[in-house]
Amino acid sequence: MAGPLGVEHDVERARWVQDALSDLDGSVASVVPPVFEAYARILHPATLATPTGATDAWGMPELYRREITWAEAAALIGDRPGEPQPWTGWLRRFGEVGRDLPDGSRLSEGHTVPDGGRIEEPHQGDIPVELLATLAELLLDAHGDREVLAAVWEGSGLDVSGTGVAMFWAPGDDHGAERERREAEAAHAAAVRASIDPEVTRAIERGSVLGLPREQQGRGHVLLRGQLTTFADTSWEREAGLGWREDWPHPGRTPNALWPAEPHAAPAWFVATEIDLDVTHVGGSARLIGRLLAHPRLEAERVRAHDPLV
Repeated sequence: MAGPLGVEHDVERARWVQDALSDLDGSVASVVPPVFEAYARILHPATLATPTGATDAWGMPELYRREITWAEAAALIGDRPGEPQPWTGWLRRFGEVGRDLPDGSRLSEGHTVPDGGRIEEPHQGDIPVELLATLAELLLDAHGDREVLAAVWEGSGLDVSGTGVAMFWAPGDDHGAERERREAEAAHAAAVRASIDPEVTRAIERGSVLGLPREQQGRGHVLLRGQLTTFADTSWEREAGLGWREDWPHPGRTPNALWPAEPHAAPAWFVATEIDLDVTHVGGSARLIGRLLAHPRLEAERVRAHDPLV
């Protein structure tokens, strides 16, 4: 699969990142090396889903969805926050809204707004491709095009050995169910394999992955090489071999870490999205971070290397 990114099998090219990162102490320095003049946290947009008044073929309300900033969400939520949780930036600020189920579990439902709409939490684990494109445009303007290295977590759909599909049947309708399940799983697995660059799969199978922030912590990352300009055009994900499928509702993967390949171990900037979080952190010069904070299409805040991740 010839796409805009190639697999860098020599993970020693990125070993300096491991050496520079702090241990899992929950600080910004555990995802962005603490070697930069300034840092910023980009907030991934939330989504406001508003009923249109129409229903779909199953009788469910049709929803109009649009992205909103965290500032817009705060105005909509007002003095009705949920139960604060420490897991993500969103949950720490706005809390979790849900209800307890009879089996003892809890269903997270999200914040509702007066017109019947609902706020859906920001995307976690990857920087949204549109947001990455905006950031790439800024980096290109500030530093020009560069060859970059990108680290992409091997989980979340890239490891074909863990793929599966869920199927449901009405009670009593079990005739041929097992055969259909096997056929559906086989078709799904084949589609997943076809959407992933064979070189990415080979790197995962061989263990040619970079553990971040450290080895043996269950967070191996495939190392890719390409040009920064690639990420300024959102179409790159369709050809990158990172799991994008036209027939699948979930997007492909974006880098969990991205930095210029040269000068080695001394990049002008560094971008990182922790696999469990809904924010992206950037390190760079004071001028670059100042421009990032002032960008009209990026909702961001200034942070320090020793500040908590969320």
